[in-house]
Amino acid sequence: MKRVLLVVLIALVSIGGGMVWWQTRLADEGLRQYAVHAAPVADPDARGLRATWFGVTAVLLDDGEHRLFIDPFFSRPEGLLALARNRAIEPDAARIAAGLAQAGISRLDAVLVSHSHYDHGMDAGVIAQRTGARLIGSPSTLNIGRGAGLPAAQLQTMTPSEPIRVGAFTIRFIESRHAGATGGRPTGEIDVPLHTPAHYLDYKLGGAWSILIEHPLGTVLHHGSAGFMPGALKAYRADAVLLGVALIDDEATYLREVVEAVGARRVLPTHWDDFTRGLDRPLRPFPFTVNLPAFFAQAEARHVQVQTFTLAQPTMLFAAP
Repeated sequence: MKRVLLVVLIALVSIGGGMVWWQTRLADEGLRQYAVHAAPVADPDARGLRATWFGVTAVLLDDGEHRLFIDPFFSRPEGLLALARNRAIEPDAARIAAGLAQAGISRLDAVLVSHSHYDHGMDAGVIAQRTGARLIGSPSTLNIGRGAGLPAAQLQTMTPSEPIRVGAFTIRFIESRHAGATGGRPTGEIDVPLHTPAHYLDYKLGGAWSILIEHPLGTVLHHGSAGFMPGALKAYRADAVLLGVALIDDEATYLREVVEAVGARRVLPTHWDDFTRGLDRPLRPFPFTVNLPAFFAQAEARHVQVQTFTLAQPTMLFAAP
């Protein structure tokens, strides 16, 4: 019996060591390719529509007059174990202040949320409150805002596919699906104001949405989660896609249903980094859910241009003529 247990223990250690080795190899190769595909940092004097990425799917869009912040998330509660144990969390005021200062943000026109899991929606109400922005999203997202103390005047419920105007931007929320075999758990709605501290699993999905943002200079699709509804995006067009790349089931199908469906040939990947680490630490791919080499290989095979963000540095999406 002892010999059997010893064999089993050795086998488990070997398997665990092999998985760690494989994940390390994937991460190193993914980061190498990510660096190779880096987009140029925008010239500060150039005019146009810029995008600045702050990890996960947090992207600031700025046309020089108006600013939208999608899925802002600076708090990034640390530790996989805390996530696994569903501990209580809350927006980190110091990290939010530091992130807004680094981005040069004192005012925003709108905060948009693609779905209401904590890594997309937890900071949204606090950031809207600090910047005077409208918080725009699902009823679940608005209950995050109410929990943060946002007044009704700063809350706007989106209607699927209906246009919302913010300055020169026209915004549409298009129904989508969350990635992964779990279907985006915790699913369901946040049906009362969410006061913090709250648990990770209190941040329920509230529906998953692609966000199409039209501007006179060009159109960008923010697709935060790697799920999709077949055929849902064929009626729309975009020049560039900000594409979540965690939990992809089939890279070829995903690129076809999201990127090729809207006619885009330019992709900027998001949602690949380990968001249980603060932004003051080096970024690394989230273990076991992100395969950057497979994504880059399939994008190249389908002749999709991939450009990667430099954290907290603006990328020019569409230059002004």
